[in-house]
Amino acid sequence: MHFMILILAFLVAVVVWGFFHANPRGVNRVRLVLSNVVILALALAAAAVVASLLYGDALTVKSGEKGMATYLALMAGGTVFLIVVAVGGLLRNLLLFPISARAPDTADSAHSE
Repeated sequence: MHFMILILAFLVAVVVWGFFHANPRGVNRVRLVLSNVVILALALAAAAVVASLLYGDALTVKSGEKGMATYLALMAGGTVFLIVVAVGGLLRNLLLFPISARAPDTADSAHSE
C-alpha cells in the first residue's frame, strides 16, 4: 500500500512538472496564469469530491476499515487529479492558446537562423 502511494506521489509530481513545463510561449501571461490556476483548482476540487464520495461509500460498506477507505480515497482522488491536470493542459495548449494564435518566440527564431 505504501509503495502505491509513493508511485502516485511520483506521478503527481511528474504530471504537475510537465503541466508547467509545457506552458505555451508567446501568449498573454495573465491569461496563462489564470488558466493554470483554474485548471489546478478544478483538478483539486474534482479530486476532493471523488475522494470524499469514495471514502464515505467505503465506510458504509465496511465501517471498521478506515485505513483501506482512506487508501482508496487517496488513490481515486489522485487519479482524478492526474487526469484533470493532463486533459486541462492539453486543452490549454490546443484550444485556449493554439499555435496559430501565439506570438513568434524570439528564442526559437534565433536558433533557426
